[in-house]
Amino acid sequence: MRTLIFSFFLLSLISISCESGKKDKKLNSRLGFSKEMADMDCGAFCDPPTVGYQLPADSICGHSSQSVLNCFAWKNFLALNWKASDERGLPDTTAVAADYGMPGDYSPTVWESYLSADDVFAAKQPEQWNLKSKNGYIKYINEINKFTDVNASLPKPKLRAMLGGNVDEIMQAKGAWLTDQSGNIVWYEIRMNSIESDFIRKNKLYSSENLNAFAAKNQGVWLPMESIEIKAAWRIIPEDQLESLKNFYKISKAMVPEIKGFDKNNQPIYGKYTQKYLGLVGLHIIRKTNQSPQFTWMTFEHVNNAPTEGQVDPSVKYCFYNPKSTDQPNQSPVPGKDSLSKPVQVMRIANNAITPEIQNLNKQIRDMIKASNPKSVWQYYQLVNVQWPENPIQDGNNNKTAPLMDGGITPNNIANVTMETYIQEKQCMDCHKNASVGAQKYPTDYSFIFLKVKQAK
Repeated sequence: MRTLIFSFFLLSLISISCESGKKDKKLNSRLGFSKEMADMDCGAFCDPPTVGYQLPADSICGHSSQSVLNCFAWKNFLALNWKASDERGLPDTTAVAADYGMPGDYSPTVWESYLSADDVFAAKQPEQWNLKSKNGYIKYINEINKFTDVNASLPKPKLRAMLGGNVDEIMQAKGAWLTDQSGNIVWYEIRMNSIESDFIRKNKLYSSENLNAFAAKNQGVWLPMESIEIKAAWRIIPEDQLESLKNFYKISKAMVPEIKGFDKNNQPIYGKYTQKYLGLVGLHIIRKTNQSPQFTWMTFEHVNNAPTEGQVDPSVKYCFYNPKSTDQPNQSPVPGKDSLSKPVQVMRIANNAITPEIQNLNKQIRDMIKASNPKSVWQYYQLVNVQWPENPIQDGNNNKTAPLMDGGITPNNIANVTMETYIQEKQCMDCHKNASVGAQKYPTDYSFIFLKVKQAK
């Protein structure tokens, strides 16, 4: 009996120690110290995921394993999808977990209030760069929404600062687009947190001349620790389906351009912008930390995107898969040949199947979200996988020309079906270790975001 009492006391000390100094319990949904929490296996029950707004510390409890990183990914997802405050990039700490992911709430999440890549790499500093005044961000959004003819009334950068982000890109890495089963194109956007965007603006890396000079002087562009980049994939939500779908998707409003065709380089030609509702279907989160200087690569999807090979659920109406279609899955459309409105048949390749461990964690997180808010749209999202360096290499010890070392990145089977539809056999580092600038191939710290510099004026 004495042994049992001591064991319980020790376990309680561990729990209290890990929770001390953490989030305000009034603003978070906690399950309590329970078997379900222990089964999350986040490292000696330390700081497991909760519905809250605080980003987790570097990994969890100071050590790394796949299970720890899986929990780390979910903690990032939950915090970054918290409602944004009036100050860009910061959470609304007055919001409560009971309202987390409420259907019909089109206000921006924390990551949606980050600056877009187009804003950061604009040669002229955007007028609404910091938006730190009271109600600045929300007021800015409301002012934009007043316009009926936004194409005539606002300059282009402001057009794309709507609640859904600057969705003005349709092409994936292989130079092909993705069309859902409703015949609508998927749109993409890229955003970064203030640590990264301030670094770029401070060093004027939006100029190709400055970028090349900076890279030569520093033998590469090495982003600050705690840099975060986000890439999101959005499907069009037709207005006649809004009422039925708003309960199952994170939906935002955005200005979306028409696609008039393709130029000689097979790049889309965009026309007039109109406001549309967009449903989130994919989310990449990459974060650079001391434990992961090669970044932690986290990817999430909507649960109804597409089935894994051999695992079609007849009860699910997939967004990117039709069980009656005779088309081969994951075949990239060709510009000038294939119609933009022809649905693409998508399947997750068997090698990238979500592991049983992650499936179990996903269920526990979804149950936790539902316990906080039974209506929350975030219960319909899932972690696909997390990639991280088992043998991290600090910037000073890395290569000074691309390709960079991968730091023993693991696992090697990770892809998001909405963003790497046609290259699912590849892994993140296969491409990103080659990110560089100039003929000398100075590395840009695994980030292709500096390709946007070519578009700066």
